[in-house]
Amino acid sequence: MRIEPLTFPAPGGGALVSPPSRGGSTVRSGRSGGSGRPGQDGRPAPGRPGPSVPAGLSLLDSLAARTADLSHLADVLIDCVQGGASVGWVKAPTKEAATAWWSAFLADPEHRTWVGRDDSGRIVATASLALTSKDNGAHRAEVVKLLVHRQARGHRFAPGLMATIERFARTEGLSLLTLDTETGSLAESLYHRWGWTEVGAVPGFARVAGGALVSTTIFYKQLGAR
Repeated sequence: MRIEPLTFPAPGGGALVSPPSRGGSTVRSGRSGGSGRPGQDGRPAPGRPGPSVPAGLSLLDSLAARTADLSHLADVLIDCVQGGASVGWVKAPTKEAATAWWSAFLADPEHRTWVGRDDSGRIVATASLALTSKDNGAHRAEVVKLLVHRQARGHRFAPGLMATIERFARTEGLSLLTLDTETGSLAESLYHRWGWTEVGAVPGFARVAGGALVSTTIFYKQLGAR
């Protein structure tokens, strides 16, 4: 399959795109339905299972997204929070608030966001990579907001997004990725399966619906220096 950046018309003509120094090029993934940890050449590395890549993924690396795409991203966020995902909200935001959040998030030049679309072209899954402008952290990035609409689960969007992010990170010369997720969640078990290393859990990290405080588990994955 092929992953391509999306660009959108800018006021007065032209296109609004992220700086080309990081992530401005087309990213190619491995074959759809494959398995194994992706290597630098896009082929699975032997000996360790990893995420495979479904069709329908594309990179949102523009500073402004089309109205429809922002609406779909808002729907995915709201659905995941309503389903109990601990991704920054105790209760689901309104459509207006979720859309505004995505607008600001996509405008950040340090963010790279990928999306998965269903057969109709609607965004049903997304994941992002937060780069850093710190001079001593240019080799690392954080995976954030891996979200899959509940109606789209079971179609391998999550492992596909993660595999694509890892490939992109290697292409950009990153050697370390980090992330965190709610302790005891399905996502925690998936990150173990996909070859991430657990650092430990931070107790009482986030508040969930009902008022309880839950722990978050921190993971990292070393990609190797290029």
